[in-house]
Amino acid sequence: MPKVLADKEEVIFQEGIPTDPSQIYQLLMGAFAEQRRSVVKFAVDGHDALQTGKFPDSFEIIEAESLTHDEITFRLSIDFINQMSTLENSITAYQINILTTPWSDVFKQMDSFISKIQPFADLIDHISPYAQSYSPPWKDEIEKLAKQQAECLGRILGTFENADPAGLSEELENGFLPMLKTTLALFSKTIIPFLKEATEQSANA
Repeated sequence: MPKVLADKEEVIFQEGIPTDPSQIYQLLMGAFAEQRRSVVKFAVDGHDALQTGKFPDSFEIIEAESLTHDEITFRLSIDFINQMSTLENSITAYQINILTTPWSDVFKQMDSFISKIQPFADLIDHISPYAQSYSPPWKDEIEKLAKQQAECLGRILGTFENADPAGLSEELENGFLPMLKTTLALFSKTIIPFLKEATEQSANA
């Protein structure tokens, strides 16, 4: 008989177990959302459907695992910040070299540049929905930084479009780098400790 486990506990469905794994996933997502949790693993007969992106038509056993939104946000924040460990030095060196490098070479490296700053964009993008949903004490600061980030990245892309190395160098020095430092300081001093405490409180509840 098919069985569904959520965080290692068997799930009892009042109207019987649905036969469609994707329907079960939707039901669990709704139930977990009410507890400020999200499904992070959904293994159907040993295969994680979240990784494959495919839900089979039937199953024998489903094993779902969840994490609190606090812990998910905490883990992602740490991951993105770790990816940014050399970003400040890298962008500083890039900013200095722009004015002495042929623009054609700078333009060719645009994709590489964007990939370097992607973790920073992802950091802001993933924390913003959490701030909107739960209104932590630092919500206003994140909203301000998100607006600054969007405007800054827009100006950076504009300098590439206009073949403006001086403008790009200036925007990185006076816009991006100060914003990066401000963001990392906010996460280090305020957001990470807040999320860590919230995660620990949930684990001990």
